[in-house]
Amino acid sequence: MNRLGKRLDEIDRKIVGFLRHDARRSTASIARALKLSRTAVQARIARLESDGIILGYSAELAPHVDGGISALITISIAVRPCSLVVDQLLSWPVVERVYSIAGDQDAVLVASVASAASLSDLADKLQALPGVRKVQTTVILSEHKAQTSALP
Repeated sequence: MNRLGKRLDEIDRKIVGFLRHDARRSTASIARALKLSRTAVQARIARLESDGIILGYSAELAPHVDGGISALITISIAVRPCSLVVDQLLSWPVVERVYSIAGDQDAVLVASVASAASLSDLADKLQALPGVRKVQTTVILSEHKAQTSALP
């Protein structure tokens, strides 16, 4: 069972694997690989979407495509609930993702900025937010992705 309480069978896992590897892969191509009808695969994808398993599709850009800097920024939040701070961060254009985490820090942000000076300004802006206790910034040098499960 996944975190939503829905069971994925082996075919669902394979469909999700294909879409993780290439979200633009055609339904017909997936159907051929799985030896199923296109209609059956379309129905399964629609169910995975309606059940909240597949949340959406997006374009993945090459790192630093705009010459900018990407960073992981951990923050310690002094106020509770943490969502009082996290919700503000989600509206900032440079913030791509925010993860609530357990441990010494409360959240990790993935941010993309134009320059080192912009990153410094962002760190200062974060530190000045009411409720933020500590900010730690780590520049991302490169990204290494795990391969998706073996595809038929």
